[in-house]
Amino acid sequence: MKEKIISFSFVGSLFLFFILGFVLKDREVSSYERRKLMTRETLNKDFFGNLDTYLTDQFPFRDELISIHTVFERYGLGNKDSNDVYIKNGYVVEKNYPLNDKSVKDFIDKINYIQEEYLKNSNVFYTIIPDKAYFLSSKNYLTIDYSQLLKTLSKNIKMDYIDITSLLTLEDYYKTDIHIKQESYPKIIKEFSKYFSFPYQDYKYQEYHYSNFFGASYSKVPSFTKPDKLTYLSNELLDNISVKHLEFGEKPIYDKEQLDSVDSYNLFLSGPSAFIEIENKKATSDKELIIFRDSFGSSFTPLLIPYYQKITLIDLRYMDLSIVPQYVTFDNKDVLFAYSTLIVNNSSILKVSVK
Repeated sequence: MKEKIISFSFVGSLFLFFILGFVLKDREVSSYERRKLMTRETLNKDFFGNLDTYLTDQFPFRDELISIHTVFERYGLGNKDSNDVYIKNGYVVEKNYPLNDKSVKDFIDKINYIQEEYLKNSNVFYTIIPDKAYFLSSKNYLTIDYSQLLKTLSKNIKMDYIDITSLLTLEDYYKTDIHIKQESYPKIIKEFSKYFSFPYQDYKYQEYHYSNFFGASYSKVPSFTKPDKLTYLSNELLDNISVKHLEFGEKPIYDKEQLDSVDSYNLFLSGPSAFIEIENKKATSDKELIIFRDSFGSSFTPLLIPYYQKITLIDLRYMDLSIVPQYVTFDNKDVLFAYSTLIVNNSSILKVSVK
């Protein structure tokens, strides 16, 4: 009798969830998983081909069930690095371990190749942006040897290094995202000014806040984790400058429509883009800057605009180096390579063929 009750309860629960899945209104986006979900509209285009995905995406209490599983792994089983993230003082830290020596060498070879092939007549520097794991104790967490990594890069990359690690702390990063808060970048812009010789000014930016920012790491931790506050800095100059994307034309520097998208960080320069040009018609100099960058560059670049007539952003994750010279010339320009340690440890993503 007991077995029958359990069986009927189990089957009844499955049937109830199945019915709820069709009765409840479809959710278009999961803020917890940071992705779009399949809806009935998509299901109807290929019912049998999409049915399994639709039922999975629209399963009632999906986010809560995923969160319960995450809680069990982290607190029930005691896994500090569940889903490849740690939680340190409320900060979600992506695991960047172990150090990939082959990737580091590949990164060095690619950067040196670009320098030797295109930048002999340019004013070139590079900086490495540490990930949050840099600020964790190696005694308690699986972290790479950052000291050795930076020493290896400095020894082998054939350009001058701008060290920003001492300017940052864990608190400069979002809690649920890998990136640095934009309001933490002015001190780094000041450091850049010492190398690129532009007159740093302490601009009084207006701060704008968005209080419901679910970062890239949010889906890997329990759903009761509080979202971040995203702050962006602007003034009259930045409000009146547009950004020209190779892929999708002109956009504002701060694309506010992205705040309610799957990734609110795409507010900055409209998110991932292979090639971007920014012209400052009110510039007081004719200096131009070219930045080879990853996603971290999206939020610090706006704060460099007042100092340059033109800034060009190149993201080699999406654009092959071989076609870059069709769109930009490098001679007599300032050039900055700004990459996070996450890219250094996964450099195969950079589309550079070293000859």
